[in-house]
Amino acid sequence: MGYIHAKDFLYSERHRMKRLSEILKMSEKELTEYLREADNTVQPTDILKIISFEHGIKVFYHHKDQEKPYKTRVFLRGIENSDLLK
Repeated sequence: MGYIHAKDFLYSERHRMKRLSEILKMSEKELTEYLREADNTVQPTDILKIISFEHGIKVFYHHKDQEKPYKTRVFLRGIENSDLLK
């Protein structure tokens, strides 16, 4: 297994980056597994809290035994047709 160094992040060649449309269709379990494999900042003891909402998915990254997330990601669907940008 090889690694590519790009902008201070290491990406495994065996884990390709998925398109947004693929990510939005994943189950919570699939998304958790994908993010754990693709994101090298996630520790094995971290908890990923996934919340679906009208315009997409929010992911909160928590260290074990911490209430406040250390990282948040948002995946938005169809925002080009949304009033969110107006």
